[in-house]
Parts: sequence; structure tokens; C-alpha cells
Amino acid sequence: MDKNCGSCTYLDLSTGDIYGKYYCKKKYDRHLSTDNVCYSYTKAYSRSTGEYNNAIDYSKNKNSSSGCYLTTIMCNILKINDNNYYLNTLRNFRDNYLHKNLEYSKILVEYDIVGPKLCEYIKSDKNNKLIASKVFFNYIKPVVSLIEDKMYKDAIVRYMMMVNSLKSIYGINTFISIEEINNCDISLSGHGKYIKKYS
Repeated sequence: MDKNCGSCTYLDLSTGDIYGKYYCKKKYDRHLSTDNVCYSYTKAYSRSTGEYNNAIDYSKNKNSSSGCYLTTIMCNILKINDNNYYLNTLRNFRDNYLHKNLEYSKILVEYDIVGPKLCEYIKSDKNNKLIASKVFFNYIKPVVSLIEDKMYKDAIVRYMMMVNSLKSIYGINTFISIEEINNCDISLSGHGKYIKKYS
């Protein structure tokens, strides 16, 4: 077994979700089994190689099928760890601010519908390293700084500028309908995968 979250005793391999993440009993959040270890790492000596390999495969398969273009930009292209400060700040903002305000449902649903398209365009773009760097420095870092300063409305405006810029670059004219918003399970939205209620 390699030294990663999947070989750590704190990662509960019975808790895999639709995004390939497992619950960490030490940090009280979710991680891919392939994530780099943190300071709390403790080798799971009782974990079988089969359990470990299944968890690694599950995380790789689920994460690669995700339409999370922010993860694609930061992790796949810029090679930043999935458990990085910027992604974690954006995820916390999504979970603890956007999800708690129904006025932002459209933003979350758009991420799930447009995200997979952006993900594929960015992956196949021969200039994706340049695009990823520009998005990271011009949008992601400023959005995170605004969140840190509790300037949430400004962070959302900057985020929407990023989305609209990428949609313009790749010629995406997707319109998010009220029906798509109403039919979406908002509690699971904003992950790059559209999930209908009760599906």
C-alpha cells in the first residue's frame, strides 16, 4: 500500500460517496483515498490490500468522471493536491453559504450542468496549462481572498465573471431553466454532476 489517505486508519472506507470521497474520522471531512497524507496520518495495519485497492480504484473512477472543472484546473492540470486551501475554501463556501441561501440555487445548478462541459473542453484544450494558470490567478485566488474577507457578494460576482469568461472562450450558451433548478436536489448540487430529486 502507498502512503496516502487510503492507507490511513482514519479514512473510513465504508463511507464512499458518489464523488469517490470517504469520511475522515480525524479531520471530520471527506477525502479521496488517493489524496496526499496530512500530519494526522496513521497507517492502517489491519487494512487488507484488497480493501485499499478497491478504495483507490473507486476514488480514481468517481473523481475522473466528475464534472468539477475547478478540480480539473487545479488538480489535473496545475497538479495541486485535491485537499488544497483554495478548493477547500470554495467547498466550504458552497456548503456553508451558497447551499443555505436559495437565491444561489441557479449558480449551483449551473455548475452541475455547465461544469462537465467546461471540464471536457479544458481537458482537451492544447493550451489548457495557460488557461488554467490564468483562471487560477485571475479568478480563483481573488475569489478565495474575497471569501476570506467575508465579502461574499463580491466573491460571487468575481466567480460569475470566471464562469462567463470560460463559457465565452468555449462557446457555451447553456440556459439554466427554472424547471432544471426545481428538479435538482439542491442539497447535492455544486459538485459538477446534476442530480435530480429522488433519483
